[in-house]
Amino acid sequence: MVNYTVVDLLPKIQANIDSLEYDTAYAFCKRALELDNDHVELLEITGLVEVELGDLWNAREHYAKAVQLQPESGFEKYMCLGQLSGELDAIQCFQKGVELMEKQKKTYDPVSQEAITLGNKIASALCSMTEIYLTDCCFEADAEQKCEQYLETAQLADPKSPEVYQMLASVRLSQVRNDEARAALEHSLQLWSDKDPGDPSIPIYDTRLALVKLLLEVQLYAEAFNVLEGLQKENDQSVDLWYLWGWSYYCLGEEQDLPEEERKHHWEDARDCLETAIKIYNATGADDEAMLQHAQELVHNINAVVPAAAEEEEDDGDHDLDIDSDDDAMEL
Repeated sequence: MVNYTVVDLLPKIQANIDSLEYDTAYAFCKRALELDNDHVELLEITGLVEVELGDLWNAREHYAKAVQLQPESGFEKYMCLGQLSGELDAIQCFQKGVELMEKQKKTYDPVSQEAITLGNKIASALCSMTEIYLTDCCFEADAEQKCEQYLETAQLADPKSPEVYQMLASVRLSQVRNDEARAALEHSLQLWSDKDPGDPSIPIYDTRLALVKLLLEVQLYAEAFNVLEGLQKENDQSVDLWYLWGWSYYCLGEEQDLPEEERKHHWEDARDCLETAIKIYNATGADDEAMLQHAQELVHNINAVVPAAAEEEEDDGDHDLDIDSDDDAMEL
């Protein structure tokens, strides 16, 4: 029988993570923890695997123990623990992570790739902290002050981060400073919208979905459709994508002084997209009931103005999804 050490098992765990074999990776993690449950790297990698497996309670416990054992180095565990914590506990984790990153950044040449990468991570952490004060901790007496402070620091850490200006727009909308929110969103888009697909400066999929919602709030419809087109090319089986596409067309159709025929055309396109979202929702077992209810309400509103064609009314909804059939609805 081979007597493995933690050092032997760590590469095996990583190899299984790389191949997305999380159950196997976790089996190795448990074996390694039996050998040494105070190994910081092992605790962190076990937490990562547990997050992927949905075991968030144990993941938080392992990251917390890693922090306890090694509190003054390794910002990554603080970032992970912050994501698994709530409200002011999360703020505390992110703040310590930012402190460690800023300390590490000072050891690099300011124009080096290492310093630039850390600057981006610092800005992202500060955006997460801003989001907490904008939502869960919005009733804290200093919430607005904290948002301004974090965003100012984030802009200094990475002035080219689209995420920072998108978060700035969220804050300005909460303050009913819509013109400033619009300007922030336009600046955020300028930082990445002309980049080739796959460029690392392009925000992740979920961040761009959130961006569409903000663009709709400030009536930047053309920009919203451009973002949606890019998202559709990456993943056309996303419920949120089709829901937001339908909502975008619906909002466009609500514009004042719009010719009635043009309004009906936009709402027909909206219905196509929303019905696609509902079909994908039912097929995939998604769990955002509020979004489903809103999509159904919008379809009901549209049908009251633009009755569905007879063949659509007879559709029992059991046929296979056909995303390509909605291509015509994607033309603004």
